[in-house]
Amino acid sequence: MHGVQEPIWREPGQAKDTAYLEAATLRYSAEGREVVGRNRSCFNNRPLYCPSRERGVVLAGDRPFLRLLDDHRVAGSMAWGFMRGDSSAWMHAFNSVEMRYRCGRITWTLSDPAFAGVVIILTVVPLDTVAGFAFQLVGQGLRPHDHLVWTFGGAYAGGTPGSLKGNPRWLWDPIMQGNPAICRSGDPRKPELGLVFEPEKSWNNRVLIEPFLVRILAAPDTAMGAAGCLDRPGQIHVADGKSIESPASLLASKGGDHPVVCATHELAVDTTILYGAFEIASADAPAESLASRRPREAFEKAHAYLDSVERVRIETPDDRINAAMAAVCHPMDAACDHSPTLFRHGCMAYSVLFLGWRVIFGSTMLGWHDRVKGNARHYIGLQNRDDPVRVRPVAKPELLLTSQADSSRFFGKGRIHNPPWVMYDTQSQFFDQTLHDWRWTADPELEAMLRPALELHLEWAWECFDPDDDGLYESYINTLPTDSVWYNGGGSVEESAYIYYGHLAARDMARRAGDSDAAARHHARAGKIQAAIRSVLWLEDRGHYGLYREQNGHRRVHVDAWVYSQFLPIDVGLSSRFEALQSLYYTEWGLERVRLPFGGELCQPSNWVPWKWSVRDMFNGDIWHLALAYFQTGLGDEGFKLLLGAVLESCYAGAVPGGFSHIGAGTDFSDCKDMFARSVVEGLFGFDPDYPNEIVRIHPAWPSAWPRAAIVTPDFSLDYQQGETTEAYHLSLSRPARMEFLLPVRALSILALEVNGHPVPWTVEPGFNGSLVRFTVPSGITAAIRIQTAGRYDAPVPIHYRARVGEALSLKPLRGQLIGWHDFHRVCNCATLQSGALEGVCANQEGHHLVLLETRTGELPAFEICKIEITDPVAESEHRLKTPRQASSDSGWECLDLEAVFNGDVRTIFQQSYLSPWAETCSVRLGSDGYSAWTFPFWSDKPPAIDLAHVEGLTRPDGRLWTPQQVPFTAIKGDRNIVFTSRWDNWPTMIRVPVRRRAKMAWALICGSTFPMQTRIANGVLRFSYADGTHEELELIPPLNYWMLSSWGGNDYDLDLDRFCFPDGPPPMVQLGNNCRAMVLSWRLKPGVVLDAVELETLSEDVVIGLMGLSLVS
Repeated sequence: MHGVQEPIWREPGQAKDTAYLEAATLRYSAEGREVVGRNRSCFNNRPLYCPSRERGVVLAGDRPFLRLLDDHRVAGSMAWGFMRGDSSAWMHAFNSVEMRYRCGRITWTLSDPAFAGVVIILTVVPLDTVAGFAFQLVGQGLRPHDHLVWTFGGAYAGGTPGSLKGNPRWLWDPIMQGNPAICRSGDPRKPELGLVFEPEKSWNNRVLIEPFLVRILAAPDTAMGAAGCLDRPGQIHVADGKSIESPASLLASKGGDHPVVCATHELAVDTTILYGAFEIASADAPAESLASRRPREAFEKAHAYLDSVERVRIETPDDRINAAMAAVCHPMDAACDHSPTLFRHGCMAYSVLFLGWRVIFGSTMLGWHDRVKGNARHYIGLQNRDDPVRVRPVAKPELLLTSQADSSRFFGKGRIHNPPWVMYDTQSQFFDQTLHDWRWTADPELEAMLRPALELHLEWAWECFDPDDDGLYESYINTLPTDSVWYNGGGSVEESAYIYYGHLAARDMARRAGDSDAAARHHARAGKIQAAIRSVLWLEDRGHYGLYREQNGHRRVHVDAWVYSQFLPIDVGLSSRFEALQSLYYTEWGLERVRLPFGGELCQPSNWVPWKWSVRDMFNGDIWHLALAYFQTGLGDEGFKLLLGAVLESCYAGAVPGGFSHIGAGTDFSDCKDMFARSVVEGLFGFDPDYPNEIVRIHPAWPSAWPRAAIVTPDFSLDYQQGETTEAYHLSLSRPARMEFLLPVRALSILALEVNGHPVPWTVEPGFNGSLVRFTVPSGITAAIRIQTAGRYDAPVPIHYRARVGEALSLKPLRGQLIGWHDFHRVCNCATLQSGALEGVCANQEGHHLVLLETRTGELPAFEICKIEITDPVAESEHRLKTPRQASSDSGWECLDLEAVFNGDVRTIFQQSYLSPWAETCSVRLGSDGYSAWTFPFWSDKPPAIDLAHVEGLTRPDGRLWTPQQVPFTAIKGDRNIVFTSRWDNWPTMIRVPVRRRAKMAWALICGSTFPMQTRIANGVLRFSYADGTHEELELIPPLNYWMLSSWGGNDYDLDLDRFCFPDGPPPMVQLGNNCRAMVLSWRLKPGVVLDAVELETLSEDVVIGLMGLSLVS
C-alpha cells in the first residue's frame, strides 16, 4: 500500500483487544463538514453511489484511483498520471495526498517533490442519473509541456447473477468479509483495499476509440460496457495493460491481448481546469445520448444533486459530528429506490430491498416523507387482508420446529409478505417507523393507508404473540441482532413496546376519525401493555427491565437483559423518568462498556454467550439508539459519549471514511446510518413532533459544555447560542404547531424568559444534574427564546460511591442544598438528613444502585445522581470457602457408584427428539434436537459428535477417573454414564441420589446443555439435603459455574473476546472427550451432620443437565 504505515485497525462489530484499546488512533479527522485523510494508504475504500435503480457504485478511496461497477460487472478502473519531461508518476503514488469526503463527493489535493510547484486538485462525483462518475481536475503551478496522462480499462464480468454474496457490491464492499462467519477479531483489512491496477483483467477487452468518446467492453461481444471522455482534446490510443508501471511506460506501449485506453493532454501553463466522465452504457448506445459525452455538464449536475441531498446540516463545536451528518446523507439517498419508492437493507453488501430493519427512520429525519409514504403504499399493498386457512400456529418440521411453517397464523391475516427473508417479523419495525413519520407529518393520505393496515397488524400481533392475553408479547425475530436469538414463547419487552406504540397511534387515528369506541379500545390495550411490562418485567430491586418471562415451567423473568430491553421502553414512552434513569444505568454496570482510546464509548448489547451470529454482536445502530434514549431522558453528556464513540469508530477509525458500517453487514448499512441520523436530529437536538395532536416538543440534550449548536432540516431549524448571562434559542418550523419547550438550565436563578420579545409563563422542575424550564408557545412557525440567568454553573458529574454491606453511607450533593432523595432500591438503611448530607447504613443489597439527591441550587431545584456499588466481601469469602476450585492433596475420598440411577448416555444428548411439553404458539424455540437455534437449519449447523475419548487417559490404575482439580470419580464406562434431568418429558425434572453419611465436602461431575438465552439465571440446582431436615443449594448459572458440554454452532466460549461475561474466569471442568466437557463443582458440607441425599433439578426450559459422578471427602 502507498502512504503512511497504517496501524492495525478494527472495524465496527469486531472485538476490541487490549492492544487496540491502548494504542488505536483515528485514521481520519474532520474539518467543517468534510472527513479528511492525509497520506492514508487504501484504495477502493470509499464507495460513491449512483442512483439506486442503476445499481452503480464508484469505488474511490484514500488515493486517486477509481473502479466503476454495478451488480453484474466491474466496468473498468481509472487512474491519472503526470508527466514533466522524462519524469512521470501515477497520482495515487504522489508523495502528498490529501483526501476530503463530503456527502458523496471526494476531493484529492496532490503534490510530489518530483514535480516542484505542482498542485493537483481532483474532485469526483457519482453521476445523478446513470451508473458512472464525473471529475474535475484543477492543475496549479504548471510549466510548459506538462502533461496529464490517464488510463481506463480492466473490464470484466463479476459475480453470480441472482446471488447476494456473489454480487460485485458484496465482493468489493471495503469491510464485508462474511456472514454468518464474520471476521470477529484480528486484522480486518481485505486484499481489495490494496488493489490498484489489475492488468490481467484487461485480457480480451475490446477498446473502441470514437470521435470524442471511448468505449471499453469486457469482451468483443459484450452488450454493456463503459463509455466516456474528457472535455479537452488529447492523444488517445490503445495501450498494453501489462505496461502499467508508470504513465510513461503505458504511453509508450501498444495494445495487445490486454488492451486499455491511454491518453495524454498537454496542460495549460500555471492553471488548468478540465472535466471527464464515464458511465456504464449499452455498447451500441449513441454517443449523444450519453451523459458522459458532456463531462462538465455531467459534473455540475451531479455536484448540484449532492448539494440537494445534504438535507440536514449541523454546526456544533465538534466537527466530527458535523462531518458525519453530512456524510450520512449520501447513503441515505442511495439506499432508496424510486418508482416505486422502496428502502434497501444497505448500500453495498446488503443492497437488497427489505421491509426492515431500521431502514425508514433516516428518510424521516431528512424530510423525505414522500419516500416513506411511497414505501408504505407498496408494502401495505402486500398485506394479507383475509386468510381463513392460516389461523393456527404451526411449527415447521424442516426447521426442527424452531419457527413457523408457511401454513401458520404467522403468515396469515395481517402479515406483510417480505421476501426473501420471510422468517423474520420485520413488519413490527416497519409500522413503528412509518407511524413515527406520521407523527412528523399528520399526512392524511398516509393516515388513510395506515389506519386499516395498522388494525390488521395489531390483530395479527395479538393473536400470534400474546396468546394468553396478558399484555406481554413474545418477540419473534423482530430486531436486527436476533439471528440465533429466541425467547421460547416468553413475553418480552421489544414486541410489547412496538405494539404499545402502535396502539397509541391507532387511538389517535380513531380520535381524529371520530371513532370514540375504537379510541377507547386502543387506549385500554396500551394501558394493559404498560401495566404488564411494569408489573412483570420491571425488576424493582435491580432497576431495569428483564429480558422475558418464561412461557411455561417456573414462569421466571430472565434478568440478564440486553440493550433493546432498556432503550425501547424509553423510546416509545413506556418508561417514567425514574425508570428510564435506572434502566440506562443498568447498561453501564450490567453490560460491557468499551472506552475507546480516541474518545467516546461503545456498549455491548448483551452478556449472552457463547457467541454465534448475531448473538452479542455490537451494531452501531443499537449504540445510537441507546444514545437516543439517554438524550430522551435528559442525560446529554452520557448520551454524547455513546454517540461520539460509535461515530469515531465507524466514520474515522476504520477503512471507510464517513462510513456507517459493520464487519458482518457491510458498508453504509441502513440499520446503522438511519439510527445515527435519528440520534442527532431527535436526540441531540431534541426535536419531537406530534403533528396529529398539533404539537411539537423541543427538549435538546447536547453536552452541557457546548456554548452553541445549530441544525437546519427541511422540517425545522434550531439555533442555540450561549452568552455570558443569557441562553438564546431560535426555532423555525416548516408547518405551524403549538410548541412545548423543556430546556436545561444550570444556574442559581432565572431572571427572565422571553419568547419573541415578550415574557411568557414558565415552570421549573428538577432535571438530572441541573434544572429544566418548561413553557409553551401558541401555534406558530417561529419562536425566538431568550433566557436570562444568574450564577451559571457547570453540570456536576455523577457521584460514584463504593461501600460494603453494613458500612456507613454518606451522600452529599456537590452543589446546592439537599432537600430530599429517592432511594430506588432501598440501599440506605436508617436514612436521615444530617449536616446537608444523606446519612445511613448500606443495606444487604450487593450490587449497583442509584440514589437521586434532590437539591435546591440557588432558587432552582435539581437532581444529583449517585451511582453506588455495594460489595459484600464477607459473603464472597464465605462462598469461595464453600466452593473451592481445587481439592486438597491430602483428602480422603469416597466415590459413589451412580450406576443404579444412570438413565442415559451423554453421547446421545443431541440425538433425542425433544417434543413435549410443546406449547402451540407462534414462537421461536430451540430445535427439537435440543441443540439448534432457529438459524442452524439455514446455515447447515449440526450438533457435534460427542465422545468420551479422553476418559481412558483420565482413569488411573485405581480404577477412578481423576480430574485436573485432583478429584476422583467412579470410572465412566458403558452406554449408561449419566443421569439426565430436564423439563422435557424425555427425562425427569429432578433426580435424588441417596447418600446417608457424613462428609466434609461433596464434589459433583455435572454435564449438559445450555444456551445463550439461559445466561445468568439458574438453569438447575444441586440440592444438598441433610438428615436434620435442612438443605443447601448450589445454583448452576451459566456462564459463571456451568457451561455447555460442547461448542455451539461451531463456536465456543471465548474468554478473550467475551471476557466481561466471565468475571471469575471459567468454572472448574474436565474434558472427557471431543465435544464433551463436564463441570467439577464442589460444596463444603455442614460439619457433623449426615448428608441424606443430593438432588439435581433442572429449572430452565431448553436445557438438559446431568450428573455423571459424585464423590465425598471424608
